[in-house]
Parts: sequence; C-alpha cells; structure tokens
Amino acid sequence: MKKNETENQGNGIMDKMEQILKKIEDERTVSLEELKSAGFILAANKSFGRVINKTHLKELKCSLKKYGCIEPVSIFFGAEYFEAYPERELADLNDGDKKYTKDSPEVPEVIFVADGVHRVQAHVELLSEDESYKHTLRFRHVETVLPIDRWIYVRNTNNRNWDSKDCSRHIAARTGHAKSNLTTAVKWQEELKLGEKYAYTILNLSDTYKKKLLSEYMEAPDKGLPMVLKGVEENIDRGGRILHAFRVCWRDIPKMVRNSASINMFIEVYNACGDSMKEAVVSLLVLFFTTLDKTDAESVAGEKDNDGKVRLLKECWDKFSKDIEDGNLKAEYERRASEAEKEFDDRSVEKKEAAVSEAVPENNKYHGKAIYQPNGKAGEYSGWACNFYNGCSNQCSYCYLQKGRNAKIYTPVPTLQKGFKDGDDPINRFRKELTANLSEIQKHGLFFCFTTDPLLPETMGLTARAVRICMENGVNVKLLTKRADFVEPFFDYLSAGGGFDEELCRKHVAFGFTLTGHDELEGNSSPNLERISTMKLLHDRGYRTFVSAEPVIDPVSSLQVIKGTLGFCDLYKVGLLSGKKDYGKTDVQGLVDELLKLPEKPKIYLKDSVVGMLKLDRSTLPDNFVGSDYNMFG
Repeated sequence: MKKNETENQGNGIMDKMEQILKKIEDERTVSLEELKSAGFILAANKSFGRVINKTHLKELKCSLKKYGCIEPVSIFFGAEYFEAYPERELADLNDGDKKYTKDSPEVPEVIFVADGVHRVQAHVELLSEDESYKHTLRFRHVETVLPIDRWIYVRNTNNRNWDSKDCSRHIAARTGHAKSNLTTAVKWQEELKLGEKYAYTILNLSDTYKKKLLSEYMEAPDKGLPMVLKGVEENIDRGGRILHAFRVCWRDIPKMVRNSASINMFIEVYNACGDSMKEAVVSLLVLFFTTLDKTDAESVAGEKDNDGKVRLLKECWDKFSKDIEDGNLKAEYERRASEAEKEFDDRSVEKKEAAVSEAVPENNKYHGKAIYQPNGKAGEYSGWACNFYNGCSNQCSYCYLQKGRNAKIYTPVPTLQKGFKDGDDPINRFRKELTANLSEIQKHGLFFCFTTDPLLPETMGLTARAVRICMENGVNVKLLTKRADFVEPFFDYLSAGGGFDEELCRKHVAFGFTLTGHDELEGNSSPNLERISTMKLLHDRGYRTFVSAEPVIDPVSSLQVIKGTLGFCDLYKVGLLSGKKDYGKTDVQGLVDELLKLPEKPKIYLKDSVVGMLKLDRSTLPDNFVGSDYNMFG
C-alpha cells in the first residue's frame, strides 16, 4: 500500500471515530458495528461483578434472537474509568489476555462496558452462529454524577440483582483483594464450594454473618468493611488451620467438609472453655480432627441429622481429651496427624495427575482431540499440549499413567488415541485445531506430551510432522523424553518433507529430558547418563534444552543430575514423587537449599508439589527461581 493510501485510511478511521464521539456526546445510541468500524475497543473489568453465567447466556441468546436487544449496553469512556481508578486494569472483551491500564496507548479507543457484558457476548456469538440473526446491539454512554463503581452497584441492585457472591467478588476486587475474611471466604467458596455463611463461621468462630453486611458496605464504602467481613490476620490464619483440619479429617468423605456439623461441634467446645485456654483448645481441636479415626468418621457421616453428627463428634472428643493427658498417647496422636497429613497431600497430588490423560476441560478451557489446555499438575508444564497416543514402551515403574483411572487406557506400547483413524487423520485434526487456536498457542507454545514419550520409535514420525507444522506457523514447541537415541531419525523425519530449515528449528524447538538418576526404575528408557550426553549434544548444536527433575525419587540423586547438567540446560523443573515417598520435608528442604547455592544461578521452576510441602512464598525466592509461565524462548 502506498504511503498516501495508508495516511488516507488512517484519516478515515479518525474521521469515523470523531463522528461516533459526536454521536455519543449528543446522547444518541451507537451500534456495535459503528464502534468497531471506528476502531473502538470494548473492554471490561473481569474482577468485578458477575462471572459469565452459561445458563443466563443461553437464555439471553434465545431472547435476543426472538426480540433483539431492548435496552442499550451501558458504557463509559476508558479515559473516564482510568481517571477514576488509575490503579486498575481492563481486559479486552475480544481477547481476554490483552489488558489495558492508564498508561496504555490504546486508552483513547477503549470503551468500558459497565453493564451488559452478557448481552455483548450473546450478540457476538449469535452473529457467528446464526446467519439469520440480523438484530443490532446498541450502546449508550452513561451520564451520571455518581462514581462509576456506585453507578454499577445501583444499576445492578435496582434492576437484575447481584447475588451475595457477585457483591463479594466486587468488594474483593474493590479492596484490591487485601487479606480479609471476605477475600478468604470468596476463595473458599470458589475453590471448595463452601457455603457463604459456613465460611464466615469458620473464620469468626461465631454465627454473626448476615448478607445485609455486604449491601451496607456497598452503600457506604468509606466507613470500611464491618469487622465480620474484615476480620483480623490472626483469626484468618486460624480459620485456614481449622478448614485444613476438616479437609484432612474428611478426606475419604469430602462432602462432610461442607457440612456444618464439624464447625458446630468445634464452636461448642471452644465456647465452653475460658478465654485463657481458647488458643490451646483450638490447637487440640485441630489435632483431634486431623487424627479422627476413619471408622469414627464414617459413623459420624452416617448420622441422619447434624445434631446426631455433633453428638458423636463430642463423644470422640471426650475420649481424645482423656487420651491426650498421657504424654505417650499425645505423641502417638501427633504421629497419626503426620501420617494423615501425608496421605492428604498424596491424594491431592494424585487428583491433579488424574486429570492429565483425559484433560477434562475446566473454566472453559479448550479440549480438542489432539490439542488441549491441560489442568492441574500438567498445566504447570504448559498452557497448551498435544497428545496423539496413549501408552508408552519406556515402562517406568513409577509412571502415573499406569495408576488410577489412567490405567484403563494405558497400554505397554503406544496406541493412537480413541477417535483417531489410521493414516493422516491425526495430523489433519492437529492442523485444524492448531489453526483454530493459533494466536493463543503462538503466545504460549505447545508441549509434547503427557500420555506417552513423543520421541519413541513408535511416536516419533507423527511428532515430527506436527512439529514441522508448528515451526511453519511460528509456534514454539517443547518435547519431553526419556530417550537418547532419537536425534538422527527425528531430524530425518523433519527433513522428509523437503526444505528443512534448521535455523528455524533452533528458533522454535526445545528438547527436554526427564532425569531422576535411577535407571533401575525406568524400564526401557535410555540410561540417565546417555540422556545427559544427548542433551549436551543438542545444546552445543544450538538448541534450547530443559530438565524435568520430576519425579524426585530421592533428593540426592536429583541434585546430582542437576549439577551434572549445569552449563547446557536452560531450565530445570523440579517436582516430587506422588504417593509413598522415602523422603520427607527435611530432605526436600535440603534439596531446595542446595539449589539456592548453585553457581551461575540457572533458571529453576519449583513445582507446586515442592512449594506446597515446604509452604514456600515464591515471591521471596531469588530471580532465577521462575514461575510456571516462564518463557524459555525469550
């Protein structure tokens, strides 16, 4: 395009923008098409207010299709919003990963959707789904003397009411998610599905929460949060200990975690003791619940009503109280508590791992046949992954794929995933799914893979074809293997289509090696030392390399292989063995202490299993200890 043509095009957009601005200033409505053609950007603060409700969205689409939108979407200018709230950010409604702040150059083009995000999404989806849909979505600028937050609150409470969860999320975001009873309760509700009143009862050890406290704060935020909602740090930490004890106690009967019998009994015992004894009683109650016998737990859960549950819990407590007076028995209870904690931690890890092979979508994550967004522990490795096969011929004894529900689909040799036909079907499906999600996958890269070794003789050909497609589309690829004998055949596969560009390959492909130091547990895998030699060869050849020091079979061996690869490894990922371990917290702490001392400060990611066991604060770690989103491609 010639320079004057470009300038004319730019001038045309500016003219359109000015026309739309004039129309808005004249208190007239404008259409979505007008806003888009003029270059405006629709954005919202997704931390505030209601979460997109799929049921409501479906109902709204039916209404829009039948009647159109009978009420304009309410908007403010982005500049207005950032002037009022300079510390906040807005998310692009078309691309949720794109954020805007007061310093963004796009601020003059940003339109803040204050009320009507559901309508916008429903309208956009209908336009793409239904050719017969011809209705127009219109927008109107809000003229008000109220602060924007207050206008949003009044608008939503005087019309289609926010529920208490919506209000809580809004307040949490408004207070910057500062530590409080409210933010803690919101977290527990979202993560554990706890009842609202129940969460506050745990935090306050009293039944003092009322929903009206939320509206009272919204009406007069300058007065600050009521103490019931605010809490104090000491009690918030106490509430966390109590809830954790309940989760350990009811690990075999998870529905009981959400049952009020535990906290009702807890409060009865707590209120019955003098003030000077309350702190000690809390600690004893935490120990009691952590060590409650499984048979007793089942008996409690089997009671029909909560009064019966509380009665049985108090009977168990009475026995515990007598036992604990004996020093030897107290030590035994503490030992049982340690075992229960370990069992709970192991189960938590296993639950995360169980989601890997099937990659069940959460929170609207994409789940194609070949490409998907992994959850849980797998999500720590990559936001996007590809699986063509189930099963693996390496035959490692600790392999999580051979356990739990994964065992149902596991095979000792790789087999195409169910649903794929032989021939070109897998790669055709891959190409289609990659194209559909290309912009996101370009941002985050693609990982191979969680349900097999991608560089086995049986899997290598399909892997190479997919990697070549990724390279051609500017997608970074991470390959994780326990093989050392793949280099020549893999590059032969990459070259098979002709026109192989190794410089492009170096730019987009990283090779990872699982290293444990325990050949005896890794079946048909290449020996660890051979993997290390291949890793150095590829690094010297100009490729990025990484080590998966997961699982840690023993901390000493893991440290040894890490030290043996310094200088030709770009990233280390360290994660613990799931299930029964021959090491404990002290050993893991020793491993982390040694990692902190490593020369040249290599990039290290400590997986959640390590951070959780040691209760580490990632923000306090040195800069070379990176997050799961670290991009080794730069």
